[in-house]
Amino acid sequence: MIEARHYRLSPAAIEDLIGIFDFIAQDNPDAALRFVRAIEAKIKSAAAAGYTGVARDWLAPGLRALPYRDRCIYLRVYDTRIVVIRILHGRQDLSPDDFTESET
Repeated sequence: MIEARHYRLSPAAIEDLIGIFDFIAQDNPDAALRFVRAIEAKIKSAAAAGYTGVARDWLAPGLRALPYRDRCIYLRVYDTRIVVIRILHGRQDLSPDDFTESET
């Protein structure tokens, strides 16, 4: 049985959301707010449903990914919580260096 988890955003994930908002807001602040809220709703929904995404161990041990529109939400899963590590564009070139920041 899949269990619901709480979630939290790492400092890097918060910065990613701010960057996403700022980029979209240059053309449409209302759309930027809607998109960031939709990402947050996706994270909340995934945590509540216990959905943990798919493994991305090739980037970092224990890293998992949850696609959403043209972004990918990278997270780590624990017994009672998920920690969102990064929120990056799906076409972005990635390396393990993108996931070295602390989760605190």
